[in-house]
Amino acid sequence: MFDKVLEQILSIARDAWGFLAGLLIVVAMLGGLYYVLQGTAGATFGGGRMTSMAMIGLVGIVILVLVAFLLIPQLGEMLKSSTASTTLLTLVE
Repeated sequence: MFDKVLEQILSIARDAWGFLAGLLIVVAMLGGLYYVLQGTAGATFGGGRMTSMAMIGLVGIVILVLVAFLLIPQLGEMLKSSTASTTLLTLVE
């Protein structure tokens, strides 16, 4: 009985992950474009501080995207394996 519910939840979670991944890519691209334009404006007008802050912001966005795409799937695998072990323990008892 719970297997059907779990399958439905997993399919919704897969769809939600796809949507969130696409949204994260779009937001990261827009943020990257903002920082590139800010850095270009700073370099054009001689604003060293503006350029350096833009470079730091761009690196921050890259780090956030890498963490999101490397950490979140691993957390999902960990949760899936813990769910499977819990189900196995329930079956054994």
